[in-house]
Amino acid sequence: MTSDRSPRPARRPEWPAFRPAVTACIVLAVATAGCVSTSPGDGAREYLDEQTAATVTVLGRPIVFAMERPELAVHARDYLTLLPIDVNRAGAHQRYYYGYAWSTLDKRRLAGTEAPTVRYELVADGRRIRLDPLAGRPRDLGLGEAPVSPPNARAVPIIAAATAEVQNFVAAAEEVVAVAVREEGDDRFALWTR
Repeated sequence: MTSDRSPRPARRPEWPAFRPAVTACIVLAVATAGCVSTSPGDGAREYLDEQTAATVTVLGRPIVFAMERPELAVHARDYLTLLPIDVNRAGAHQRYYYGYAWSTLDKRRLAGTEAPTVRYELVADGRRIRLDPLAGRPRDLGLGEAPVSPPNARAVPIIAAATAEVQNFVAAAEEVVAVAVREEGDDRFALWTR
């Protein structure tokens, strides 16, 4: 015998029964999205220097200057890399340019290329800004670890005091070049990347 009754469709749970589960999923997705660490496009970041307990804020991407050295080799360049930073030691803020002078060449075996005393300057929209290197150890300034790795093993570290006004001026300048000031004459470095 067959039944006249057709099978009853399975009953779907109603929306109110799913509401707590859907709400929990949405809350979880939003909370998890807040935990994702993304690097800002401008290169700014902040970290706690574990050796000095200073908070170091990297204020942007490194500024890289280059000077062609065709007399030494094809595609040879000297570089100056500068990174604007703020060091906060218990509420006392100090601004610096931290960077490196470096080259694509190993000049140790080249005659007459001993590193003379060099002082660097920035020229931003016609304004000359001296980058006087600071004496002492980086640790004494609150920098137990470098805010940027050296580009190569022979890179010479440079740390120069700055002000917020100077760093903001350089960042906003339309034309920026670096100058290596030496006794025998100045060398100009063109802006490579900013």
